[in-house]
Amino acid sequence: MPLRRLFVIAALLCASQLAHAQAGAPMITNDPDTPGPGTWEINTAATGGRTHDAWAVAAPDVDVNLGVGEQVQLSVHGAWEHARNDSGPWQSGWGDVEFAARWRFLDDDTDGVAMAIQPMWIKGEYALPLQVAHDFGGMSGGVEVVRHFVSSEPDAWQLGAFVEHDCFAASECLGEIVSERTDGERTRTTLNIGGRTPLTPALKLLASIGSDVSGPDRQQLVFYLGVQYVR
Repeated sequence: MPLRRLFVIAALLCASQLAHAQAGAPMITNDPDTPGPGTWEINTAATGGRTHDAWAVAAPDVDVNLGVGEQVQLSVHGAWEHARNDSGPWQSGWGDVEFAARWRFLDDDTDGVAMAIQPMWIKGEYALPLQVAHDFGGMSGGVEVVRHFVSSEPDAWQLGAFVEHDCFAASECLGEIVSERTDGERTRTTLNIGGRTPLTPALKLLASIGSDVSGPDRQQLVFYLGVQYVR
């Protein structure tokens, strides 16, 4: 598998927060929530995937978010990426940096549903996600629809749906299904489960594990392990 394809897989895996329904790290699917005025949310992780003959890993993978007012979030995301075919050595390098801005234009508390758009830019690619979420008592859920506009390759669609509920010891348990389809190619579908556990008032442990159930170059393993700092 070409190194470039492995780096693309790693980038897709990292595509990177409870009054509102909350997805985001360690999930692939994002939600409409924002950190709040002047609040920093920093996710630092090792993430990646394994196909039948190759690894693609990002470590460290860093996602920095800043709340601007109640409804806006500014983000920057970058990673040191590593890729290896079973027949060759590891190759590493900095991935392209992603910039994004989220605007939550509907709030769950007042409108019954939260909705946001989050334009993203990365070298050679522009993405426009629409994120929708709602709380249902002890459980919440949502969807994210993303159109990727790529300058040198076919454009792509991404659709994710997540559920989240409070579980043991103040932890949050999550599950999702994500489908990605590059124009003219087969659809890749990923199932993923994960959770967040508080370590301190400002720090959480994040983890998820999953697998592709369909698609080209099927990933037998998808993983995320990291920490989230909110202050």
